[in-house]
Amino acid sequence: MSTTFPGALPLPPAGVPGLADWRAWMRRSEGTDPWLPGWCQARSTTFWLGINLGVALVYLALGWAVGRFFAAFGLFPAPIWLPAGLAATAAMLGGWRLVPGIFLGSFLVNGVVFSASPALAAAISVGNALGPLLGTKLTRLLRPTTGLFTRFQGVVAFILGAVLLHALITASIGTLSLLALGNLPLEGAGASWGAWLLCDAGGTFYFAPSLALWLGVERTPPVPGHRTRRHAALLDGSVWLGTAGLAALIFSIHLPPRLPSPQLVFLLAVPLSWIALRISLRAAYTLLTLICIIASAGTVAGLGPFQSGGAVNPMQSAGMLIVLCGMNILTLLALVSERREAEWALADANRMLEQRVGERTEQLRLQAQTDALTGLRNRWGFMAQAEAALGEAQRSGHPFGFITFDLDHFKAINDCAGHAGGDMVLRMVAENCQPVLRRQDLFGRLGGEEFAIALGGLDPEATRAVAERLRDALRSIKPGFSLPAGELTASFGIATSRPGESLGQLLLRADKALYIAKNAGRDQVQEAV
Repeated sequence: MSTTFPGALPLPPAGVPGLADWRAWMRRSEGTDPWLPGWCQARSTTFWLGINLGVALVYLALGWAVGRFFAAFGLFPAPIWLPAGLAATAAMLGGWRLVPGIFLGSFLVNGVVFSASPALAAAISVGNALGPLLGTKLTRLLRPTTGLFTRFQGVVAFILGAVLLHALITASIGTLSLLALGNLPLEGAGASWGAWLLCDAGGTFYFAPSLALWLGVERTPPVPGHRTRRHAALLDGSVWLGTAGLAALIFSIHLPPRLPSPQLVFLLAVPLSWIALRISLRAAYTLLTLICIIASAGTVAGLGPFQSGGAVNPMQSAGMLIVLCGMNILTLLALVSERREAEWALADANRMLEQRVGERTEQLRLQAQTDALTGLRNRWGFMAQAEAALGEAQRSGHPFGFITFDLDHFKAINDCAGHAGGDMVLRMVAENCQPVLRRQDLFGRLGGEEFAIALGGLDPEATRAVAERLRDALRSIKPGFSLPAGELTASFGIATSRPGESLGQLLLRADKALYIAKNAGRDQVQEAV
């Protein structure tokens, strides 16, 4: 910066997403540098050389414009130094990668625009490059990992590092450079240092936050619930333009003394906060930057409420407007963002809890319908599903076959091999019968050694064929111990549903056929009449 224009620093963005957008934004942010926007990730050296050149040229242009503007009104040093905001944003954007561009821009402003000697321009430029870099590093150290401008802690970290430390370094190195190489007397060092400090900080609050937001330095999610319907967009735009127009009006005319009172200007914070909460921090801070430029230009030109006699120091009042509005927006958005994300986290936790409860309920339902020993449907589960299948078959006019079977001499198996051996046989029955059945057939254990099968769509002949295959499958079971009859057999009863017949009636007929098979010598299939 120049021998008469101190340096400065940056500010932040904010906003918050709807629950789905927030999760997507968090996923996109994983594994990336939280300080680099997407368009700066994994770039080449050539890219960073180009950005450095751009920073230097914009720094030069801003320094020239600010210097000429305030010089026209005889204000030296300048009360606001916009290039400091650019330097702070560049440090947030690229860190050490953009230090050369900041240094070059500052050197050109001081050497070319303000005719400082090369040694003095270089010394001041070292401070103007070192200040934003170290301020950014402190902010990185203090900021929360979850966000800079969506957390109150992040806002505090930004102020302490990017604003205060940045300004302290640039003001201190700049003042020492003027003492050593310039014509600054020792008794004027304190005043010069203070003016330099305020000048850089003011430039940061003017310019850096909106610039950082537009460049995407801080990846902040969108404000939740923001409507895109036409009437809502028109309302948002009208409030934005109306606020800017009101600021331009009151700072472009001579107002009667004490009317309105200068304090009323701070009511502009109300629409600014509304825009920040409804649209985005970027929209609000861009408007604040515009208002600050309008307020500074009007106040310097002797216009507006701060020149109406109600303010002792007009430019100081304009600066307070900048700082208070900026801090109000940043703090408000940070606190609201924290609350919103806490609500989303709670909603997410509730959703996951509901999902787990649903899964557990389904597990308990299946468990209540499942036989623990064989893994088949138990009597309650089988009867409930078979009744539904029978009703569907009757409505569609399809046949419905039903099989019950009971293992022969099962008590003798328990007496010979114990209950563990009997349990093994029951499990093997379930395993050997499953391959014989279709996927849609219902297979259940009614209790003890009795089983049942519901066969939708099968007539009596097909039902008997299935029962015979099951009888053969049971004969192939080899449990590893001697069976009373030499092989495992069962007695089968089959039945086919009649019009209007209930499942209980169908089961009763199949059981009667099973008892006929038992009484007829076992190991056979009998059909109900």
